[in-house]
Amino acid sequence: MTDHMANLRHMTSHVRTLFVIVFAVAVTMLLLTRSVTQHFSGLEVRGMARERVASRIHHVNNTGIVQTNTSGNQTNIYNDVMKIRLLCVILTMPKDLHTKVATVNKTWATRCDRHFYVINSRIKRHDFLNINNIPESRNNLVHKIQEVYKRVYERYMNDFDYILKADDDTYVIVENLKYLLWHHDAQKAGYLGFHFNKFVKSGYMSGGAGYVISNRGLRQMVEEGFNKGLCKIVKREEDQENSEDIETGRCLEAAGVPVWSSLDAEGRETFHPYTLERHLAGDLPGYLYSWAKHPIQKGKECCSRYTISFHYVPPDAMIYLDHVLYQMTVFGVHGNQDFPVSVFSEGHIT
Repeated sequence: MTDHMANLRHMTSHVRTLFVIVFAVAVTMLLLTRSVTQHFSGLEVRGMARERVASRIHHVNNTGIVQTNTSGNQTNIYNDVMKIRLLCVILTMPKDLHTKVATVNKTWATRCDRHFYVINSRIKRHDFLNINNIPESRNNLVHKIQEVYKRVYERYMNDFDYILKADDDTYVIVENLKYLLWHHDAQKAGYLGFHFNKFVKSGYMSGGAGYVISNRGLRQMVEEGFNKGLCKIVKREEDQENSEDIETGRCLEAAGVPVWSSLDAEGRETFHPYTLERHLAGDLPGYLYSWAKHPIQKGKECCSRYTISFHYVPPDAMIYLDHVLYQMTVFGVHGNQDFPVSVFSEGHIT
C-alpha cells in the first residue's frame, strides 16, 4: 500500500507538472501576440542586412494579424528566411539515445538543414559526429566542442551559414532562430545567444540555451584563435571545470568575433537558460539575475513573441511543447483568419 501511494503521488505530481507546462505554453502564445513594429530592433543590423530589413520588415496590428508593407512581401520574407542554412550540433551521451536524442530528433532537430549529435560512441549513424578520442566527462566538454568546431571547419564550411550548438535537453524553435539570423550577415563574424556578462570581457553565451556562430565567426575562431594558440585551455580559479560555453566565449573574443544582440524590439529575451514555466513564474536561481547581461523579467515579458529556445526541457515536456506550437492554433491570431470554412467537417451527427 505504501508503494502504491508513493507511486500515485509521483504520478499526480508528474501530471501536474505537465499540465503547468502545457498551460504556460498556451498562455504565452496568447500573451505574446502584441503589436511590434520591428521584431528585433535590439540588433545592430550590418551591411546589406540593414537594407534587407528596411525594405522587408512587416508589422502586426493590435489584432495579432500579420500585415506587410507590400503585397506578397510576407511570403518573400518567409522564403528568404528559410533559405538560411543552419547546421545544428547537439551534445549528448550514449545513455540518452533512446530518450533525449529520440525526442530531439522527433521534434526540432530535423528542422535544421543539417544536424549532428556529438557523441562518444562506436555506433555509426549519418547524424552522429563521433568524438571517441576524448573521455566522457563534464570537464572534457570544452575539449569535445573544440574538436567539433575543428571538424566542422575541415569538412562542412561550405554547407552552412550559421552553426547552432545545443544540448540534448534544449528545445529550439528553428524558424524563429532563422528569422533572427536573417537580420544578420553570415559572412560577417559574430555570435549570439543568452548573454551572460561574466568571466569574459564581452560576456559569453549560455551553452544550455544554445548559441549560434556565423560561418565567418567560426572560420575566424579556428584560424585566428585555435591555429594561433589564443584558445588554450588553462585552469582558472573562477571556473575550475573550464565550462565549454565560457571557454568558447573567451576564444571567440580572442579571435575578434563580436557579440550580436538576440533581444527583440521590446527588450525581451529570445534564448532562455531554463524552462518556459520557470521563466514565466520568475522561479529562477539567484545567480541568473546578477550574471545576465540584461535584466531578467517574468510573466509575459519573460519571453519574446519570437522566442527561440528553452533549456532543461525533459522529453515529455518537449513533445507537449512541440505539439502546442506546431499542431495547434488560435483562430484569428497569426493571420489564420483566412482559413477556409472547410477546416471543420460538415454534416449532422447521427
